[in-house]
Amino acid sequence: MTETAERGYNTADVYKHLKAAVDMAVGPGEYQHGKLDELHTNIIDYATKKITAIRPMSVKVVVTCTIVQNSGDGFHISNTTLWDDSTDSVVTFKFQNQSMNIVVTAYLVHS
Repeated sequence: MTETAERGYNTADVYKHLKAAVDMAVGPGEYQHGKLDELHTNIIDYATKKITAIRPMSVKVVVTCTIVQNSGDGFHISNTTLWDDSTDSVVTFKFQNQSMNIVVTAYLVHS
């Protein structure tokens, strides 16, 4: 049985939508503290809209976005889940340019 048949969506498609959300929102942009709210909103809204369109109604979607100015310091993000791996999933897209790091994560949970 394929991933799409089991879950009702394909995680590769989810990844493509996360990447597209960041590409669309950031473009060639540089980190600008005053524009973080707009950047977060654009990424999360776009990703949520696209992922919601490809998933079955029985799958809940949560999208998170972390943006950190690239100052040479490291940062760490972690999560843990307790669910059914055959129906639920987490997909993460990581972006980095000279001025910022962005991590966008989608959690898809079958209800």
